[in-house]
Amino acid sequence: MYDMMRILVEASLRGSNVLVDERELTLMLENKGFQADEIFEAISWVHHLPGAREEYNEGIYESGRGKVIRILHPEERLAFSPAAHGLIHKLYYDGAVDEIQREEIIQRCIDLASGEIGLEEVKTVALLLLLKERKDALSENIMKILGIEIPPKTTEKNGKENN
Repeated sequence: MYDMMRILVEASLRGSNVLVDERELTLMLENKGFQADEIFEAISWVHHLPGAREEYNEGIYESGRGKVIRILHPEERLAFSPAAHGLIHKLYYDGAVDEIQREEIIQRCIDLASGEIGLEEVKTVALLLLLKERKDALSENIMKILGIEIPPKTTEKNGKENN
C-alpha cells in the first residue's frame, strides 16, 4: 500500500489529478502492475482523505495559550521512529498542519505501516493529506520541512506544461 501512496504523491507533485480523478488513478496504478483489489484499496484510502473532522473534535480543542500539546500513546510511541515523530511535531509547530491534520497523519501512518513508521511514511501521508485538501501543499515552507524538492511538471513535446 505504501508503494501505491508514494506513486500517487509523486504523480500529484508532477501535476497529475490522480487524487481527484478515480479513472486516472486506476489507469496509472494498473499500468504500474497493481491488481484490482489493491487499486480498490488505494481508491478507498484516498477517498477517505481527509478524515471527518468531527471524529477528532472530542479530544482536540483550541487553547488560548497557543498550540495544543499531543502526547503519543505508548503504543504510538513504539510505532513511530523518533525522527518520524519529530517530523510530525515540526509540521504542527511550524503551522504546516493543524491539530486535526496532525491526528489524521498519525492515524493514517499507523493504518499504512507494516513495521516501524519512519520519515518516508510520514512525508508521504502528510503530502497526500495536504494535496487532497488542496491546502498550500506545495508551499516552499512545507516542502522545506519535508525535505522534498518539487519535481518539474510533465511537459508535452511542444514544450508546454501538461495540466
